[in-house]
Amino acid sequence: MTHRTMSVVAAIGLAAGLFAAGAVLAGEPQSGQPKIDDVISHVIDAYGGEKALRGVAGFHARGNQWALQSDQPIETERWFARPDRLRLELNYPDHHETRVTDGDHGWTGDSMTTLRPADEMKLIAMRMQTARLDIPLRLLEHKDKIESRGTDPDDRIVLRVPVDAELYIDYHIDPKTYHITRMVAGKPGWPMEFSADYDQFQMVGGVLVPYRETTYAGHTKTSTYQTTGFTWNPKDLDANLRVPDAGD
Repeated sequence: MTHRTMSVVAAIGLAAGLFAAGAVLAGEPQSGQPKIDDVISHVIDAYGGEKALRGVAGFHARGNQWALQSDQPIETERWFARPDRLRLELNYPDHHETRVTDGDHGWTGDSMTTLRPADEMKLIAMRMQTARLDIPLRLLEHKDKIESRGTDPDDRIVLRVPVDAELYIDYHIDPKTYHITRMVAGKPGWPMEFSADYDQFQMVGGVLVPYRETTYAGHTKTSTYQTTGFTWNPKDLDANLRVPDAGD
């Protein structure tokens, strides 16, 4: 693994790796595959229904993470606001790290008072993580731009959603439960994709939440994460997502 690749792995601790498959425009699934609109409808229902999902502005989550590259535990706190704002507080045994993403901007530091603009590679990785933490309402909101990617080796339905002109997310959907059990984020031309596997699904306030995730960078497993506390729409969400002044 090159130094450039290792820096990406250490920067975000997400992950990925995906097979190559031909894209099919929305509404034109491959032979034998369900229509994209039907898949989205089933996913939305499985996660609590459109009304419940549209009531979500964001969440606050706490969890225990194990960084496999450095072989150490991390106490993790996440503040997320739809569609693309995220604050991560990562408490390592010997240091603390803060990461903040707001749209196509991002900052890192050892606290909210020492944030500096993230470099290009770290920013892209941070944006990928932010996008994959969004609720599946994103599928409904962007269904006219979704591509079918067929099925993966585990027979899961794969739908690709563009985050913007460069970034994309592939949703791997279990056709039995319509739970999203894998998400892959990437950028054309990048040396790798980042992915996360999800399980231990629980209903919280009427909306489905995966309580465990395992992340990868390319084919390398980078971390495991176990949720210990989760709240939808915390009252102090905006206050905890403040960003540095413009120009910082």
